[in-house]
Amino acid sequence: MQRALDFDKTPALGVPLPFLLNVPLFGLLAGLLATWAGPQAFLSRWDAATLALTHLWTLGILGSAMLGASIQILAVACNVPIAAARPVARTTHALLTLGTLALAGGFLWWSPTAWLGAIGLLAAAFALYLLSVGVALWRHRKTVYKGAKEILVPVRGALAALGLTVLMGLVMAGSLGLGLSLPAWVGSHILWGLLGWGGLLLMAMSFQLLPIFQLTELYPKSLTRWLPLLVPGLLVAWSALDASSGLPHLMRETVELLLVGAYLAWIGTSLQRLWARKRPTAEATTLFWFTSLTCLLACAPAWVWLRHGQALQAPMVLGVLLIVGGLGAVVHGMLYKIVPFLLWKHAQDAIIIPDRDPAQVRVYLKVLPKMAEYIPVRAAQAHWACYTLMTASWLLAAAGWAPATRAAGPLLLLSAALLAWNLGCALRRYRKALRDAAALPHHQITPYIPVVPGR
Repeated sequence: MQRALDFDKTPALGVPLPFLLNVPLFGLLAGLLATWAGPQAFLSRWDAATLALTHLWTLGILGSAMLGASIQILAVACNVPIAAARPVARTTHALLTLGTLALAGGFLWWSPTAWLGAIGLLAAAFALYLLSVGVALWRHRKTVYKGAKEILVPVRGALAALGLTVLMGLVMAGSLGLGLSLPAWVGSHILWGLLGWGGLLLMAMSFQLLPIFQLTELYPKSLTRWLPLLVPGLLVAWSALDASSGLPHLMRETVELLLVGAYLAWIGTSLQRLWARKRPTAEATTLFWFTSLTCLLACAPAWVWLRHGQALQAPMVLGVLLIVGGLGAVVHGMLYKIVPFLLWKHAQDAIIIPDRDPAQVRVYLKVLPKMAEYIPVRAAQAHWACYTLMTASWLLAAAGWAPATRAAGPLLLLSAALLAWNLGCALRRYRKALRDAAALPHHQITPYIPVVPGR
């Protein structure tokens, strides 16, 4: 497994950054909606507000971050850059953002027009993304870095799961928009989206990023070789059994048990590696990883509760554990690694010193902030504490505790506001660094300055 990243292959800042900035934006929108809906949002997973919240989370927060991060990771970790990355990213980002808003609006107002509009926007967004990544994977198949196979196998599985998830979702949205009967694909849509696309991509990222950024031991080769193949196979088997009639339920439950066991093997190994890491301090990203893996571990008893209990809250609790706790926590944690690195890297790349004078280089380096200075440690840790409290409130609300149903929305608003503030401060430091460097003599500078709201 490759334990280094080729930072020279980093895409332009305008490629991943807009996707990552969607996370606080949609977090604020989801917080406003949850605050407005109150207890109604946690009564049933089929409620209009609940469906809108679910897709604000899965498409707006998780989907945006995962698309942006995957473009970055494929380039620097696998030598799989996307052709015409900037226009592809801009178009995909715009279509995804508008499509997610239209879909959420469709659920809130039960509007066929909004659903049909969302279908066109989201179909175009994911078709462009999957086609661009698929072409890049094929074009660079012979020049992939040695040791990157452990990442590419689960990434390919995740992309196939994403395509299937989107296809099922578009057909169901089209059925709603046209007033047709809804296909019985809801369970498969959820399973392929969360455990296929989300789970496999998270697995791929952990294989590469935990050893590099948390200084953990490498994952066992047997796990990195077989688990990314086993999970898609079990998902296919589950879907086939779910679609078949007349077969014993025990067969499907056995496949589900094997799927849970496969993910438990990865979660247990990740927790052990993270606990025994060589990096002594637990930075914000480390804490978010612990929160994520703990929530994913709790999904196993929640699944047993769902399968063998009678409580109506079990699906809601399991959904919150997977979406808000498991995938959401790690997405927020990785922002505190990816965004400071991107700003630090592009601030340095923006400055060109023609004579390569070492003294001049040292002058510039004194002006440019270090990577850890873009977002202070305590600010990131404060956000982790708030996010963990918010996750607990959403779990209690999903379980039916009335006070938590009223606190869940405001706490999500607070968490998203803290993230927006931290990322905004990082962007302001980046802009200031470029201005300070431009004021120095004997310089050439080619900046990319992102738009900061309110500036």
